[in-house]
Amino acid sequence: MKKTLSLVLSVVMLLSCFTLGGVNAFAYTKDNEPTVYLGETFTVNVPYTKSTQEMDINNADVFFASFTPDETGYYEFAFDKKFSSSSDDDALISAIYSVDEDDLVNMSLCMKITDDIADIAALLGVSDNPSVAAKLTAGKTYSLVIITDISTGFSSNVTIQSHTHTYKTYTEKSYVDTDSFANNYDGEKYTGCTANNCDYHKTVEKYYKVKSVKLKNTNYTFNGKAKKPAVTVKDSKGNVLKKGTDYTVSYSKNTKIGTGTATIKFRGRYTGRVVRKFKINPKGTSLGKLYRSKKSFSATWNKQTSNTTGYQLQYSTSKNFKKNKKTVTIKKNTTTYKNIYNLKANKKYYVRVRTYKTVGKTKYYSKWSKVKTVKTR
Repeated sequence: MKKTLSLVLSVVMLLSCFTLGGVNAFAYTKDNEPTVYLGETFTVNVPYTKSTQEMDINNADVFFASFTPDETGYYEFAFDKKFSSSSDDDALISAIYSVDEDDLVNMSLCMKITDDIADIAALLGVSDNPSVAAKLTAGKTYSLVIITDISTGFSSNVTIQSHTHTYKTYTEKSYVDTDSFANNYDGEKYTGCTANNCDYHKTVEKYYKVKSVKLKNTNYTFNGKAKKPAVTVKDSKGNVLKKGTDYTVSYSKNTKIGTGTATIKFRGRYTGRVVRKFKINPKGTSLGKLYRSKKSFSATWNKQTSNTTGYQLQYSTSKNFKKNKKTVTIKKNTTTYKNIYNLKANKKYYVRVRTYKTVGKTKYYSKWSKVKTVKTR
């Protein structure tokens, strides 16, 4: 399997660089390949390509025919023999190459399709038919390029002829990458041609890739009820996807203090799955009275023992808690009093309190209480 997939990936790049060896007795370089004409049938004998050294395509002996159409239209190099091999590591590529543009126009990739590569074979258009068709421009020159690693080589009669489309409508779903969206891609409904690996493609409808999946709320206060934050999904054009049509949502771990999960499974025109997390935090408490003392103060708060582990008391010399901020953790949820010492004399302090609950190794905190102030003596 690994070797097969590696071969698939490498042969797709064949026109940027070849790994070839020896001289192909029945093939030519780009400079000396024979010219063929519309309606002409010729024979190709493709020998086994032994991988021994790198050669540029411009100098490689892999060209079999040169064709320059008089009219712009769809043409095909039609083979009368199918690809056949007993080894699932063998492959054959036939390609239409633009001499004027120095670029690949279209290609046919033939391999033995086993069960373990059926999915990727369908994705890459792998088949047993080496025929290849494409839209060619009048007056420009195109070459038939063939390469194979079948040990016995490959032979077939090939006819250059006008191509007739056999239309079929396809749907390619837009993929949503679970982790980072880095691999998200557009999908579409399109009309293609099923005859001789033709490259005809007409988009009917575009399914733009998903750009964002957001929860309406990611922080809740525990009240014993299940939390189900609403989900908003947008594509790369800013369109909002429809729940039930484009995706479904299921929730788990959403009834107790801790981290809940929303699982968004895509459907219809989309495929993939995204997980979003949200927190369920303990109920908070409120400050009671603050007592001032010399270079110190004492704070009281209302007891909150239900679904809590303890408290945090925070104080600062600024009301936005950015200056001289200190946080004290009280580990017992039955404690409702704390003395704070070693402060500055005649200084105003801002004070607030919150609860927390430890779940496993994680602490979940309530919202802070309303702020009160106290001035030391």
